[in-house]
Amino acid sequence: ALAVPGAVVAALAGAVLIEFLRDRVALSGDVVLALLFYGGIAGGVLLIGIAGGTSANLTAYLFGSISTVTTGDLALTAALSVLILAVGLGLRSALFSVSQDAEFARSSGLPVRQLNIAVAVLAALTVTVAMRVVGVLLVSALMIVPVATAQLLTTSFRRTMAIAMALGVTVCVTGLTITYWNNVSPGATIVVLAIALYAVLGLARGLVSRPSPTDPHPDQADDVVVNGGR
Repeated sequence: ALAVPGAVVAALAGAVLIEFLRDRVALSGDVVLALLFYGGIAGGVLLIGIAGGTSANLTAYLFGSISTVTTGDLALTAALSVLILAVGLGLRSALFSVSQDAEFARSSGLPVRQLNIAVAVLAALTVTVAMRVVGVLLVSALMIVPVATAQLLTTSFRRTMAIAMALGVTVCVTGLTITYWNNVSPGATIVVLAIALYAVLGLARGLVSRPSPTDPHPDQADDVVVNGGR
């Protein structure tokens, strides 16, 4: 019953710790993220074993299991989703500035450190929200692939956010519908659908935008014969 609230607390603590170490210690963000990510997974496995959990419990958290979602989890997930949307949409201009150019944002008077912590906290809450359905290992794909797909369709930051959210909802609902009628993993199905959609749109964009061959010498006839040595 305390799985999701405990995950929220752990995710928030990890997000703040990542930003603190990245800002105060001479470590890159990738190194800090890798240390906490794999350390967190290892610690979770140990805690599940100590608590008497089974491999089925571990698989449900790593790869998602819709059957483990309770009514309380659903209510908490809905509340966290509203919070993420409110903060993300309300601070979208400031978050865009920090993400694009932190030095420019700092010179403009924006609280860059606090906004970086806000981004980390939003990401942590997003992982917590999707953990039960998609799983810890696959949730990052669901956070990245819809955005990458949206960038194939538009270059506007606002439209990218809107399209990415719409695509994420679409693949999630489609994936859950498929798993309702078929005994397959919901997280894997959702991620495969998202990647397949990206691949289809990427191929379609490549075919549509492929430049047509042009004549490098339009002023010369096509049947010019070059006679060497004359």
